[in-house]
Amino acid sequence: MSRSNILLGSILAGAAGIGFAANSTAAKLAYDGGTNPLTFLTLRSALAALLVLTIVLITRRSLRMPFRRRLAACGIGVILATYSYGVLAAIQYIPVALAILIFYTFPLLTAAYTWVSGRERPTVLSVGALLVAFLGLGLALDIGSGQMNPLGIALAAGAALGVTAVILLNNRLVGNEDSYPVTLHMMFSAAALCALVTVLLGDFMLPQTNTGWASLGIGTASYAAAITTVFIAVSLAGPVPVTLSMNLEPVASMALGFIVLGQLLSGIQLLGAGLVIMAVTSVRLADIRKTSTITLPRQETN
Repeated sequence: MSRSNILLGSILAGAAGIGFAANSTAAKLAYDGGTNPLTFLTLRSALAALLVLTIVLITRRSLRMPFRRRLAACGIGVILATYSYGVLAAIQYIPVALAILIFYTFPLLTAAYTWVSGRERPTVLSVGALLVAFLGLGLALDIGSGQMNPLGIALAAGAALGVTAVILLNNRLVGNEDSYPVTLHMMFSAAALCALVTVLLGDFMLPQTNTGWASLGIGTASYAAAITTVFIAVSLAGPVPVTLSMNLEPVASMALGFIVLGQLLSGIQLLGAGLVIMAVTSVRLADIRKTSTITLPRQETN
């Protein structure tokens, strides 16, 4: 990959991170306008799945997969829908920025799994990053005050565990194969599950205000656009630079939460958030260095 492609892909990934942050901020406004997390999730999942299908059809990628592989992809989609609901529901109880911050600890959880499973040995850097992240979360959530809603924290933490499971299972399922068919099946099964649950519970609630409708439209569109942008960014720059650039999402969530929602974090909370973002970034930078070390011997030298 050329440096220009990597740079462009990283910029697009950053834009996708802002799009995901816009989705979360708009979700809160949509709730205030009369809708609920399940309705919001159902509509955004359906739109995102249709956009991914469009990409697959335009690029003429094959959707053929063995039945067991197809079934596994749909099963991962169930987890995808579950953790997505957790994030959107958490926003009802705690500030958007803090919900996203908790959610974005998943790279640390993924690293912790590799240690427990024996796939990798923990390094001083990785253990230090984990400890710093826990300290940062404690400060950001202002745990000592007892003012933060525990249900919101639990929902966001559950979402972080869920996305960790999706990443690990998806990596195992995809392997060296094309990821698009797997992702498409995941997203369609997630959308179908959300729609089914919505119908069974009779919980489809559309906004009752103009602001609610506008927020619903902006939120679903920004999420679908962000998903599409991630695909393009990965094709240009590869997955590692993209995941690093998407660390912009929690930062954008803090900014949008303050500007749009008036959710102001204290100085201590901002310090804690900064520590978490720094810890996650250090782990991802370590992944980049590790990947570079592995691929370097394969490069041809003149």
